[in-house]
Amino acid sequence: MDPRADDLLNQPLIGQLGFQGLDGYPHVLPVWYRYQDGEILISTPPGAYKCRSLRDNPRASLAVSTDWPYRLVTVTGDVAVEVLEEPRRIEFVTEVAARYLGTELGGRYIEGWMGDGGPGDGELLRLRPARIRFYDVSGE
Repeated sequence: MDPRADDLLNQPLIGQLGFQGLDGYPHVLPVWYRYQDGEILISTPPGAYKCRSLRDNPRASLAVSTDWPYRLVTVTGDVAVEVLEEPRRIEFVTEVAARYLGTELGGRYIEGWMGDGGPGDGELLRLRPARIRFYDVSGE
């Protein structure tokens, strides 16, 4: 893999997750993610539309890009949908919130997300890349 792709995937950039919906149409959703051990990890509430769709058809893509100078990475592969038990879900979402919002704002986000109790179990989307491509369209 191009080391520039690895660098971009490790930055706190919003990912655009693409998949085929249960209605047969393509869907693209902005997601927070973590890139770990060569996989894209995304936490989601249990039974979310994207989870149901990806169980039906696990093929997906993720794109991340920068502002100028424009650089982007596309990832395509299959997604495994796994149960994310509450303790691990809290840990994962806390880490991802800090990654995207910083420690202070991330902590506030988690307080609101937790509400008056625990969030319960969730699901983890594990995108296993078949292909990762890096593009530099800055003209440099």
